[in-house]
Amino acid sequence: MSKVEWAQSDYAIGLDFITQNEEQAKASALLDAGSGVTVALPAGLPLYGMRLYSAFILSPILLFILIVAYFLIVFLFSGHGTAATLFMVISGCIFMLWGLGRVLQVLFSVRELFTRKFFTTLSKKGVAMHFSRWHFLFQSQTAIAWNDVESTRVTTAMFLPGLLVGIPKTTILEITAKNGELLKIPFHPKNTQSVIAVIGRKTQSQSGTPVQWPEE
Repeated sequence: MSKVEWAQSDYAIGLDFITQNEEQAKASALLDAGSGVTVALPAGLPLYGMRLYSAFILSPILLFILIVAYFLIVFLFSGHGTAATLFMVISGCIFMLWGLGRVLQVLFSVRELFTRKFFTTLSKKGVAMHFSRWHFLFQSQTAIAWNDVESTRVTTAMFLPGLLVGIPKTTILEITAKNGELLKIPFHPKNTQSVIAVIGRKTQSQSGTPVQWPEE
């Protein structure tokens, strides 16, 4: 079986399991999908499949967020108004941005609008990332066989989709192949160490390469 074939097969197994076990997907970022496939979900990050009507519902909220942010910046640099007025306007804008962020989080939890279709799979053959080019421009569909793994490390990087929920940087488990290919597994920056440790142990047992953690 070629790399593309086992990666697609693992994805189909993972997607079928997630679709039928939504409660488990809500409760854990790591899922045993059966058939030797483990699914790593980007829990807490806005990485979902989006239908056309989902975009129509989402776009007014994003537009309003941009308008509020623009108004806040313009007012800050205008130099007009008293200290009390400045405080009230800034507080109001921040509150609206917080409220709109909460609305986005609620919308992202509605599976009829935003489906769980982007994740990483780990199996007996290797590891594969299944994301969109909107998430990772140059390596959205990478698969690496275990015997081709060169190194594994934990890092942090800018993550544009995270801006939707106020997370401009996120934790990434980066796996490098011997041919230079990069595979990135994104995680929410909070409470990820235990999840990465589990994946790291699985990766090390299969490929023989230990996970390199960033220096404190």
